[in-house]
Amino acid sequence: MTSTPPAPRLFHHTLTLGRVSNLPTVWTNCLAAWAINLSVNERVRGMPEWNGLGIFQVELLLSLILGASLMYMGGCTLNDAFDQNFDQEHNPHRPIPSGAVTARFVWVLGILEMILGAWALCSLAQCETYWVASLGLCIITYDVVHKKWAGGVFLMGGCRLLLWVSAATCGTGTVIFPLTWIWGGTLAFYVVGISMFARGEAKKGEEAPRISILFLFASPLVALAALIHWNNLDPIRVFLANVVGLFFAWIAFRAILQMREGKKGAIGKGVSSLLAGICVTDAVVVSFCVPALILPMLGLYPFARWVQKKFAAT
Repeated sequence: MTSTPPAPRLFHHTLTLGRVSNLPTVWTNCLAAWAINLSVNERVRGMPEWNGLGIFQVELLLSLILGASLMYMGGCTLNDAFDQNFDQEHNPHRPIPSGAVTARFVWVLGILEMILGAWALCSLAQCETYWVASLGLCIITYDVVHKKWAGGVFLMGGCRLLLWVSAATCGTGTVIFPLTWIWGGTLAFYVVGISMFARGEAKKGEEAPRISILFLFASPLVALAALIHWNNLDPIRVFLANVVGLFFAWIAFRAILQMREGKKGAIGKGVSSLLAGICVTDAVVVSFCVPALILPMLGLYPFARWVQKKFAAT
């Protein structure tokens, strides 16, 4: 029988189970989704307004980040609970098979995090309950089926999309504008592309389909289309969107080359870089509506990479 580890170790295992190195990407998702939905209207052709940080209500923003973080950690924690038999054979270093924590502890922790996260999103951040419930259902469904069904990668993309639309409704009611859906779908495709490559890490010899590369470049491609569409956008936002888009394209290109090398651990390293790159995809989005958010989001990219050295991203 596994004894209860000391509090510092238990806290470390809790953070490991929750994949906290990916939390910066959750925070930027929340910021970008809320920012774009506050800056656009029902017309797809309508150019987003240039807004400052004053559009955010601090109390709602903190509640949004707290709730989204808890739901993300809960989903990741329950992922370990559902995968414990698989991990026993393939990932014996994970907390449950290594004996660091009990399966019961992981189940209780994951469920508690999910419940508290959903409550914070609905009650404190005032997000639309329907979308938060859909997010929770999608997370659980992914945890149950992803090791058994190759199509689980689309559920992973669906989880990010539902996080995006849940955040977009923060404090504003039920209206989600078309451009918000377009950018959320772009994020979802990017996450699907990452997940396709990540399957190669979990299942040796399984190569990602070529379309996954197109998914990875969805963000700069959509940004380019937006720049062409809004051909009278002011020069500052045009410049920022181009610079950030090119920076993201460089991150994705370098990660793809790294994963194609075939060296031991190359896929894991490439996937980790792409996951942290979600912060940069969100920076591309806010360059069109709240440019002041670009630097904080770009700063979270190296922060996520640094945390990945202490807590695995996958």
